[in-house]
Amino acid sequence: MQKLKDKVTIITGASKGIGLATAFKFAQEGSDLMLIARSKELLENIAKKIQKKYKVKVLFASSDIAKYEEIEKAFDIFTKNFSKLDILINNAGRGIFNYIQNGSVKEWQEIIDLNLTGLIYLTHLSANLMIKEKKGHIINISSVAGRIGIPGWSVYCATKWAVVGFSESIRKELLKYNIKVTVIEPGVVKTDWGENMPDEWVTQRSKMNALTPEDIAEAILYVSTQPKNVSINELLIRPTEQER
Repeated sequence: MQKLKDKVTIITGASKGIGLATAFKFAQEGSDLMLIARSKELLENIAKKIQKKYKVKVLFASSDIAKYEEIEKAFDIFTKNFSKLDILINNAGRGIFNYIQNGSVKEWQEIIDLNLTGLIYLTHLSANLMIKEKKGHIINISSVAGRIGIPGWSVYCATKWAVVGFSESIRKELLKYNIKVTVIEPGVVKTDWGENMPDEWVTQRSKMNALTPEDIAEAILYVSTQPKNVSINELLIRPTEQER
């Protein structure tokens, strides 16, 4: 039996990495999907593959979650095609390595708008739908960087710490509507995430037996399919050999 049959899920950052793996995993378990990412071409190909393989409904929006008007455009597509929302997976994120003395307002704002403000706005829109149904599940992908400070990643860390605090706050707000909230904090994952990384970081990551996007997709599925009386609020996942 498919664990998510008749469910409807929104996934951001769905064109690659964790978001892509989660899209395939959720489709395999019977969930209809709304996929959001910036690349229309990638999303079109992904939607076709998923629909052909798993026979679920897949819509997509080529939208930049860092821009409010594009979040609204994506959500408008969603509400015109689906009458409910069961699961929101806020996965889209960006990290740029830079020491604080070398950064710029433009760079910081881009990271904050995508990792935090866009996440908050999409959650706001989604929560209003879930409140009407008096059920739902919001899953926010944070990071190990939401627990520790890492030199060179100060603004990224700041956004991920904020996602953790935001998630716990809305969990308490939404309890009365039977809406679950989970924050998932992966360690090093084998993806092309990260910009401007020093050579030593790239080398270190390449040598590590890191997590895979599929590992995190399995974790997301796990928290999504617990009984109604079970709410997993926080899940920290590191590769076995990752120290920090």
